[in-house]
Amino acid sequence: MVLSSMAFAALGAAQETETTINKSLIPLQANALSKFVPPGWEIEKKLTADLNADSLPDFALELIENKPEKDQSGDPTERARALVIVLQNQDGKLARAGVADKLLQCTRCGGAFYGVVEAPANVKIEKGVLIVEQDHGSRELTNTTYRFRYDHETQRLMLIGFDFSDADRLTGKDVSESTNYLTGVRRVTRGKATTSSTIPRKKIFIEDVDYEKFEEEAEKRLNL
Repeated sequence: MVLSSMAFAALGAAQETETTINKSLIPLQANALSKFVPPGWEIEKKLTADLNADSLPDFALELIENKPEKDQSGDPTERARALVIVLQNQDGKLARAGVADKLLQCTRCGGAFYGVVEAPANVKIEKGVLIVEQDHGSRELTNTTYRFRYDHETQRLMLIGFDFSDADRLTGKDVSESTNYLTGVRRVTRGKATTSSTIPRKKIFIEDVDYEKFEEEAEKRLNL
């Protein structure tokens, strides 16, 4: 759809100069959570839950650039985000389990739908599954949900599900896609009709997920 493409192009243009976190400044191990926050960044949200089923609390740190929330005109400042996963072992030491630098949208990446309000990146943990929900757009609104689970074989967080939807807020037309990476089943819904297909099963880790690319690929598959 033309409007959807234009909105996404505008978002992409806004993000060409977006800052990404320097992963080399984040230690592999540390004795305090603050050590996993590099200079120029701060914790926007901290989640605590058992991610690797060892009955110990682990952490998901949603980081944001340490910049003023608003500029001189009172509009929100564009601030990049990153997600750092930290696991705790039996002796209390903390270990880096993942750094996602392209998964979370920036504060000004919500499009006209959010206007001058900061666009959120909603991160939560349910039953050991890390979930990221985001939306952006204008008349046509894009919603995405990513689900990650700890993979004991690789000791990394693996993508197990991706949901994408594109809704026209004026006409009510909605197209959605849901992919289960564990079963290799992808379902597409257009109106009341749902079709299923299979995709190759492969491991995709949290560090490899670029939300812009995932959305672009979904739009191509759905002919949007």
